Amino acid sequence: MKGLNAKEAFLQYLLVERRYSEKTILAYGLDLDRWMEYLQLEAELDWRQATKAHVKRFIIVRSKQGSTARSINRNLSALRSFYKWAQREYLIEQNPTIGVRSMKMAKKVMMSVPEEDLLQLIKDGDDQFDAEFEGRRDRLMLVLLYGLGLRRAELVQLRESDFDWNRKIVRILGKRNKEREIPIPVILEEYVSEYLIARAELPEIHSPELLLTQKGKKLYPELVNIRVLSYLNTTTTVVNKNPHALRHSYATHLLNAGVDINTVKELLGHESLSSTQVYTTSTFEELVKVYNQTHPKGS
Repeated sequence: MKGLNAKEAFLQYLLVERRYSEKTILAYGLDLDRWMEYLQLEAELDWRQATKAHVKRFIIVRSKQGSTARSINRNLSALRSFYKWAQREYLIEQNPTIGVRSMKMAKKVMMSVPEEDLLQLIKDGDDQFDAEFEGRRDRLMLVLLYGLGLRRAELVQLRESDFDWNRKIVRILGKRNKEREIPIPVILEEYVSEYLIARAELPEIHSPELLLTQKGKKLYPELVNIRVLSYLNTTTTVVNKNPHALRHSYATHLLNAGVDINTVKELLGHESLSSTQVYTTSTFEELVKVYNQTHPKGS
């Protein structure tokens, strides 16, 4: 296989065997196109002739072009996966990405929404959410995001059949079709029941998902963003007011309550512990509270 053919075979492997999302596969394809174009223009080389020095030079060129460390590291991730696959398929002998380090990135700190703010939002539900269909749906949406720690994509594809009320668990289909089970909070059953009653009164239902629009269609991601922002704007002063902030809060509050990090990792559906460790960053207020409770000179 040469150049483009090898790339297409690799992308097919990601789709069929690794079950990557279409979005990820598209990004990997663009990264490989950029890499192969660079090799042709800079060194007149085929991708199989690349060396570690070429990969390092590619990083420097991308950096000078203004690419962020995150973007460059994604490029490297695509190259590593591609060359690892090519070596396994006996298309190359040496992997030029071996020993090439990723760029350091500044840690992004996301503050969790204080528990009291979230509890107040639910407590004042009659004031925040109307009794009509959309009000019931929005309240359930927020409780699902925070109570189960869901990703936005997981939320919109959730179905009524995913809930096992006898076992008190819900099945979540996460990234790369990886399934996990999460315990259902006691408060959730009431909100699901109230929502389903309101949903049954819709003129038509066109989609099998649990959360729907007023027209009976599958909830779309941007609407989730808009509704979460609207409700959190009235409740909390934290900067991040998006669906992921609720997932972040779910993880942070569990860790602060003493839940083992490996348990939180499984609940979130993370493949590596390093992804979960991001959530160990507490808010300043939380740090002060712990200091006051544990430090000998605490007030």
